[in-house]
Amino acid sequence: MTPQQREPYSYKKLRVISQNLGSYFNLNQGVIFGNTAVVSQKVHEESDRLPGEINVFRDRDAGRNYLRLEESHQVVHVDVLHKPAEINQMDVANRVRRIIPDFLSVIDRNNDWSVEEQDFAAASLARRINLYTAMGFGTALNPDQKAIKGTDDRYTGHVHILAKLRPRYYSLVYCIIDEVERSIQYQGSELRPVIKIVHHGKLQNIPTGSESSLYLPPITNNLPDTLKNQNLFQVVVSLAIRMGSIDAVSDFFQALSPIKSFKLGNLYRTQENLDDILSDLAAEKIIKRTLLGYTLTGTGHELEEFLNRNKKELAAQIRRSIRQFKAAPAKYHSFRYSHLKSKEKQFPNRRKVVTPSDPESWKGEIAVPETVIKAAKRSFLAKSPFPKISAQDIQVYARKSYAPVDTCLLVDCSGSMMGDRIKAVGYVAEYLLLNSREKVSLVTFQERDANISVPFTRSYDHLHSGLARISPSGLTPLAHGIVKTLDMFKRERPRNPLLILITDGIPNYPLWTTNPIEDALKAASMIAEQKIRLVCIGIDPNHKFLPMLAEAGKGNIYIVDENDRNNLIDIINTEKKQFQAG
Repeated sequence: MTPQQREPYSYKKLRVISQNLGSYFNLNQGVIFGNTAVVSQKVHEESDRLPGEINVFRDRDAGRNYLRLEESHQVVHVDVLHKPAEINQMDVANRVRRIIPDFLSVIDRNNDWSVEEQDFAAASLARRINLYTAMGFGTALNPDQKAIKGTDDRYTGHVHILAKLRPRYYSLVYCIIDEVERSIQYQGSELRPVIKIVHHGKLQNIPTGSESSLYLPPITNNLPDTLKNQNLFQVVVSLAIRMGSIDAVSDFFQALSPIKSFKLGNLYRTQENLDDILSDLAAEKIIKRTLLGYTLTGTGHELEEFLNRNKKELAAQIRRSIRQFKAAPAKYHSFRYSHLKSKEKQFPNRRKVVTPSDPESWKGEIAVPETVIKAAKRSFLAKSPFPKISAQDIQVYARKSYAPVDTCLLVDCSGSMMGDRIKAVGYVAEYLLLNSREKVSLVTFQERDANISVPFTRSYDHLHSGLARISPSGLTPLAHGIVKTLDMFKRERPRNPLLILITDGIPNYPLWTTNPIEDALKAASMIAEQKIRLVCIGIDPNHKFLPMLAEAGKGNIYIVDENDRNNLIDIINTEKKQFQAG
């Protein structure tokens, strides 16, 4: 459907939307509307940690907080997300104002209003809708207030709407969001997806959104089907983010049986806070404890069936969440020894056509259509009976440079990396693959050897399969990992390879001698000899070993307090940009 087209409003659909929104509001709960908007009667705002993650504050009423109203539950708060842009509030308001009469003619279809009465009702409703963008604010009826300082930075990433609506008119939100999205796209900006909602407040014991928390909206009450399906969706997504993948959640459900309790015991090796997850699920009556172990309740089986039916959609949502992740600046100590520059490749830029300075010696790609058109124009002006292409007509594609960087994650999979740390590595690997055109590989070292878990690939499925096979345990044979990685580089010849070493300890298993540290330093010197850019990210309480390793490998070292996904992504993105910039 194009931005100019709109389906006619349906009375039945609008009534159902009003009822469903009322159910959410009665629970003091926010809801993701479509893909780009959040609706609640509470204060909600985007997280600084993760773009697209919306925090809803249950104890802060939107009307009281924003409009200083005396009574609660009078205002519907809507935010429509878009990429940073200065959206003109006049266009937004005009579109919203124009659809109100159509909305009223459907929702109040039994009212026998005169034309004057219809116009008055529409104007009255428009006056109760407040709009805020980066360029200005006002009501849908009078949107002519400009931002005080020219641009209001609070609204550069979303359109902020406060609508004083009666429950009967809650479905107007659906119409407003539709028109706001059209206005944003019409003005040349792009919409952004809402990744998830995290609730805060005293009404329910809902976690505050840390990596280890679960958001479990109600699914056991007599909820409308639309609301219940969305809550089921959010429960599974929350579990998947916490446990590492949709497949991990599926395995978890299968292990929740007294006769398979040994499988649940195995999960403790990969799920650091499994007891907390079990406790949260039991509190929501998704699982129950018996004499023989945990098992799914009726609601739990319904959740498992929902997962199996919607696995592809749920996996796609997880990928969108990973792709949209925005890391906050990491805190670290760094030492820099690398001065390597990437090698650029040149490609024809088919979006830009230029006239070569010396057509006869030009060796690039000729823009044939543009060349023919120029020759035809010249021949026409010269009144030549037949078009003839000469050197002065030659048009060529400009050249553009690009430095592809293939990234290899060399990961310590010793026993100390079990739990959240190894899940963070998997998250980072998927993030790198989903946010670039280059290849990603993964090499792990543990026990007494190293393993190529994922050769260089652009396939998400191959990467995901390799990550699923990782199981941290044992010793830290770092020298083995480096040598295995260099052997892979010789075979696969990656482009401008960037080697990222992620570790949380000191090597304790040797390769050539009886000293694992000396062997690791010798192996690192081989990285420098092959002119591979090395980046070490790790935990080193004494700040001694990793700086020595980075110096031996002529690389850069980042010592962090924790190898979490935020620190890893911020550091790797910084290194890639510096490497590509030369």
